Amino acid sequence: MNKLIAAICLGTLLVGSASAQANPNTHDGFYLQMAAGLGGFRSSVDDGGVEATYGGLTLPAQIFVGGTIAQHLVLSGGFFLDTAPAPKFKIDGNEVPGFPDFKQFLLGIGMMADFYVWSNKGLHFPFFMGWGGLETSTDQGAGGSDPTGLMIFLGAGYDFFIADEWSFGVLFRLVVAPLKVDDVKFKTIEPGILATITFN
Repeated sequence: MNKLIAAICLGTLLVGSASAQANPNTHDGFYLQMAAGLGGFRSSVDDGGVEATYGGLTLPAQIFVGGTIAQHLVLSGGFFLDTAPAPKFKIDGNEVPGFPDFKQFLLGIGMMADFYVWSNKGLHFPFFMGWGGLETSTDQGAGGSDPTGLMIFLGAGYDFFIADEWSFGVLFRLVVAPLKVDDVKFKTIEPGILATITFN
């Protein structure tokens, strides 16, 4: 994990400094994107024919830093942290009564490629790949063994320029994460819609 983080940081610095010049109302040069919104997640475990699921409303947030490496194409590094403040735990589709309150966090760190169909317009399609995990927190704190693994998301969005380099937009995003702990698989999926602020 430390090597992955170091590689992402180095790559982000190199990409971010690759283009100092940027034309107004054009997607080029340095790239910074911050986003937050609403989503919902479901993580399921099949153990001996019994399906256990975690799921609920999420508050997704992400930040990525990088630069334009080719016309229409941005490469950046960063992370997303999606919080489920009150998820539900179910067995075979039925909520478990009396289950203690808990929170869950879906965290991913990695690289994102963002393709803009037109350099001076806002339609774009990001693709993220990295590593992360699903952490559970209770009143007694967080800890123990949490499922980790590959993190991928695909997105489609549109940005509207509000200044020479700044744009405001909306992003539809789908996270897919085949996580695992102690050979137990947690099939995790999370759709979401986020508002974005981008400098590019």
